Amino acid sequence: MAGLALVSVNLPGKELAFTNKVYVNQADLVSLCGPSSGAPQYVDVKGCIFQAQDHPQMAAGTIGFSKPQREWARIGLAPPSNEIFAKMFKPPPAYDLGSVSFEIDFYQKPAESEPRLEIKDEELEPLVRQRFGLQIFTTGQTIALDYESKLLKISVGKCMPVDMGDGQERSQVQSGLLATHTELNFGNGTSGKVQILSDKVQQRSIFRPDFNFEELGIGGLNKEFGDIFRRAFAGRVFPPSVVRDLGINQVRGMLLHGPPGTGKTLIARQLAKFLKAAEPKIVNGPEVLNKYVGQSEENIRLLFADAEKEQKQQGENSQLHIVIFDEIDAICKTRGSAGGGSAGVGDSVVNQLLSKIDGVDALNNILLIGMTNRKDLMDEALLRPGRLEVHVEISLPDEEGRVQILNIHTASMRKKGYLESTVSINAIAAQTKNFSGAELEGLVRSATSFALNRKVNVQDLSKPKDMKEIIITNEDFETALLEVKPAFGCHHDEFEACIQHGIVHYSADFDRLLSTCNSLLEQARTSENTPLLTVLLTGTQGSGKTALGAHLAKMSDYPFVRRVASENYVGYTEQAKVHAVTKVFEDAYKSELSMVVLDDLERLMDYVRIGPRFSNLMLQALFALLKKSPPKAGRRLLIVASTSDPQFMEESELSRVFSVRLPMPVIEETAHVKAVLERLPGFTAPVVEEICVALAGRRVGIRQLFLVAEMAVTRQKPVTKEVFMECLSHAGALD
Repeated sequence: MAGLALVSVNLPGKELAFTNKVYVNQADLVSLCGPSSGAPQYVDVKGCIFQAQDHPQMAAGTIGFSKPQREWARIGLAPPSNEIFAKMFKPPPAYDLGSVSFEIDFYQKPAESEPRLEIKDEELEPLVRQRFGLQIFTTGQTIALDYESKLLKISVGKCMPVDMGDGQERSQVQSGLLATHTELNFGNGTSGKVQILSDKVQQRSIFRPDFNFEELGIGGLNKEFGDIFRRAFAGRVFPPSVVRDLGINQVRGMLLHGPPGTGKTLIARQLAKFLKAAEPKIVNGPEVLNKYVGQSEENIRLLFADAEKEQKQQGENSQLHIVIFDEIDAICKTRGSAGGGSAGVGDSVVNQLLSKIDGVDALNNILLIGMTNRKDLMDEALLRPGRLEVHVEISLPDEEGRVQILNIHTASMRKKGYLESTVSINAIAAQTKNFSGAELEGLVRSATSFALNRKVNVQDLSKPKDMKEIIITNEDFETALLEVKPAFGCHHDEFEACIQHGIVHYSADFDRLLSTCNSLLEQARTSENTPLLTVLLTGTQGSGKTALGAHLAKMSDYPFVRRVASENYVGYTEQAKVHAVTKVFEDAYKSELSMVVLDDLERLMDYVRIGPRFSNLMLQALFALLKKSPPKAGRRLLIVASTSDPQFMEESELSRVFSVRLPMPVIEETAHVKAVLERLPGFTAPVVEEICVALAGRRVGIRQLFLVAEMAVTRQKPVTKEVFMECLSHAGALD
């Protein structure tokens, strides 16, 4: 193609440097591009395309370039680098750009003290279109721009062709024409001293385009995910300028807390995969700690180094950086709580973390996700708004959630035909109250192990297995339910030991008491207005209070049932006992429906009449726990306590805390004695009648009566009245 040999010179005027055009003599322009028709004319110099224009001050045989143009095309002003060959460039068809990205920065490297220049893209775009419209841009090209008397540099980045709407994926192009329909995207330069404020929502998409909630593989947490998105991510979808104009900061921290195995770590890891963000940094709390002085704090700083560097460069347009702390309570305990040998390392780690997320130079492009089973151990300063301000309790799944979790863990075996068609996930979910997500997964593994075990020949492990015959049945799940027990479930064995003789309906008073207790069970189960119900059973030693409490616990079918008795805390210090009892109540609050049986209150408080003395620390703890309703709405707690010393309960004022007080009836009529002894082996009808006459007018507890009867049967069978009365005397019932 014909062209002209020209000599590179400076532009005839400094103002022309901001037009991004090259200037030649009028005759030379006609020789290069032909007579002007009013349309832009372009020349190719060393493969670089420029818009050309004539200027009366340009001498023949010369071509004027700005400094940015010469640097880009590698053209000098002295021989021989100033001798160039220019030729006409005619844009090919469909040469318009669909979009082009620009990086805006100061032309000269700014000083550290230079204040940050903020420019709204809505102000910058019309200026760029006016100055450089219908020019050709090439990736890597630099352009000078004067903006409010400041010299800026525009670096051309990604160039994309026009989307023709044919469904074909577009590939990046090297160059193209800036047309009126070309979309302009502005970003920050590397110095970080120029901040482009964008109102384009599409630039703020923080989720991957293929984001699918169902693919997260997490069940039973729809509400929790809704809360997480609303608090931590909804604001990040909007342009930074909108959030700033609202006068708020983005949420920088979130705490996931709840019982073990409920899916806290799984949520954080899966959510990070679907975010259009920097590669998340996942660290276990104890990994941060180091024996060398200052190294633990340095480890914290390194976690935020990339986010800090990018925020300096990109400002509000920086992508989101996620730091995931598992077991965050290990490094964020309440300051001052560590022992004297810790040298304050834990305190300084907390301080370092606070400075990064809410200090003088706080980062706004981070999201710290902490996870813990012990929220109560964490420093309160870290939990306030502006820090880990979003607290999401990942609690035990309800029945609908358990169905989702079981479907997730059985999806593959169902699809491949290993799960028997009669297996009902809904039925299994109904039987797994208070199972966590991890325990449900363990239940599926246990059921699978029984199915696999049927195909194993213990005598010959090398014998081939017919994989097609492996079927996981309802029976496998039923057996697995006997093996896998929820940590927050009902401890049946503990209550079985308390009611070895069963429940004997020995009197009308006892039947009325039992009916009242059953109605209280139902009230606690169904009432919308009674989140806490407390019942105190009073009666003499051996009157059956423990057995009745255990019976109610078994019959309740509540998801969470615990027995708190003094024998469980033998050897505990006073503080340790209070902590252990409090932990039982904290666990109870995590279940939708719970029951706590407090057996022998006076023994729990170490009460003795000599003195008298008791544990005031435990008394005050019980006052607080018996008054505290479950903190989360919709959860209900029934407390059944027993005492053999109602006088002490009155004097300590603890009895006033209970909403219901029920006395245990004792055996004081012959019909009562007869109802108990007739059902026991070793007692003949005549002897029972004689014993009833001998006990006329005496008051005996049913537990004491069972004990004496067992002693008598051991000594003599069939039992005589004389042996029974002697055993009764030995048991102290005749005193």
